[in-house]
Amino acid sequence: MLNTYRLDNPETDETLVLDRGSYVWGALGGPLYLLAKGLYALAIVMLLVMLVIAGGAVVGLTVSVYLFDASMTGLIVMLAIVTGALVVNGMVAVGLARYGYRRRGWHEQRS
Repeated sequence: MLNTYRLDNPETDETLVLDRGSYVWGALGGPLYLLAKGLYALAIVMLLVMLVIAGGAVVGLTVSVYLFDASMTGLIVMLAIVTGALVVNGMVAVGLARYGYRRRGWHEQRS
């Protein structure tokens, strides 16, 4: 699910690894993660995607509050929704970073 990607720039022999740390920064930073990578247009796309993910999480949390009230099951469901939203956010951010680097001519190394 959280794959590691190794990208090489053929012009500068620079290597970039998108690993679990990238997923964490992507999950927490979203568009800021892509801005730090220099992928400005994709940061705007990530902002829109992040708003959709957050909207889905808010709807899920609202439904879970109405279904489970303040029970332990409701708390676990809410925690799962927030965790799932962060995981999806990180996966999308790393996917967009990978796409952006590949469009710039970087080559992905298969492991």
